[in-house]
Amino acid sequence: MDDAFKPGLLRRLPEPPRRVALLRASRIGDFICATPAFRALRHALPDAELTLITLPMLHEIASRLPYFEHIVDFPGFPGIAEQLFSARETVRFLQEMQAQQFDLAIQMQGTGVYSNPFLLLLGTKATAGFIRPDDSPGLLDAALPYPHGVHEIRCVLSLTEFLGAPTRGETLDFPLRAEDRQQAAQLLAGVEPPLIGLHAGARDKTRRWLPARFVEAGCTLQQRFGGTLLLLGEPEELDNSRQMERQFRELHCRCLNLVGKTSLPILGAVIKRLNVLLTNDTGPAHIAYALGTPTVTIFGGGDPATNGPLQAGPFRPLAFPVPCRPCGYATCPIAYRCLRNISVSQVVETATQIFPDMEEFQYRSSSS
Repeated sequence: MDDAFKPGLLRRLPEPPRRVALLRASRIGDFICATPAFRALRHALPDAELTLITLPMLHEIASRLPYFEHIVDFPGFPGIAEQLFSARETVRFLQEMQAQQFDLAIQMQGTGVYSNPFLLLLGTKATAGFIRPDDSPGLLDAALPYPHGVHEIRCVLSLTEFLGAPTRGETLDFPLRAEDRQQAAQLLAGVEPPLIGLHAGARDKTRRWLPARFVEAGCTLQQRFGGTLLLLGEPEELDNSRQMERQFRELHCRCLNLVGKTSLPILGAVIKRLNVLLTNDTGPAHIAYALGTPTVTIFGGGDPATNGPLQAGPFRPLAFPVPCRPCGYATCPIAYRCLRNISVSQVVETATQIFPDMEEFQYRSSSS
């Protein structure tokens, strides 16, 4: 193979690849941001059999996308810290993948420091992916220096364009089925509208606005618009949500705690029905962007320029300017200035600006 930095690998291969493996083992927000790149590859390789390697938690959503023939669960790998690593399981996984004799493997997993070694172990005929700027391509047949400072959607699209797959739009995908909508409707049966969603969780403390501020903002919005507050999140956020639930009761605010009670698709169907969502910069924000739900996203260490909403819509990112953003810390060494300086009144007023009127809410509810 010739120069790995030369664009158009898909055109330079001896013959069109028939079996292609894609690595995108990132969590929900980054996964959703990659859906336009998946779409581009599907259109560029209409006759290929595409296999996606992704996190087990995303298997169900990935399987609904019309872009893949197969979804396989990422087994973990040293340095790719998305889940626990089991050497025995990973070796077994690699042996099974090697036996499939893929023509091409594409790494969509960051700068490739740890993910490119994993990719090479798949034993494919050709490999492509990101590398760190100024690094050599190593054993990759096509290598693109990782474009820091670019929105995540366009970052992943830059790789597919480099390979020779023209972009087919930047619209995000989060597919919902009729049964998802039905189960969401059952969860919300008898709940007084409008629906105000609160997602106070995030993996890192540098991305978490104080739960007490979510409580205050939620109660203020309920006093202004009526309706019900819905607490959303994953099972590991249950203890925190119960504390918030108690605070809501003390303040006589109507609240329904759905934390840990929804699968990912049903969470999406609930978010689709919301009047407005207040959330940290994490997965549910991207679900809301994909589904068009009015959303206020509170940014701490993350950067709205790379992870905020890209398309126009009822989406409002809030970020207090600090020189240390973007931040790679899980805990902050300078007292969380970025989060502390976003006030409750700022969040409430921003939510009020995008709060749909009741006629629009009733339309959204009936069409969900």
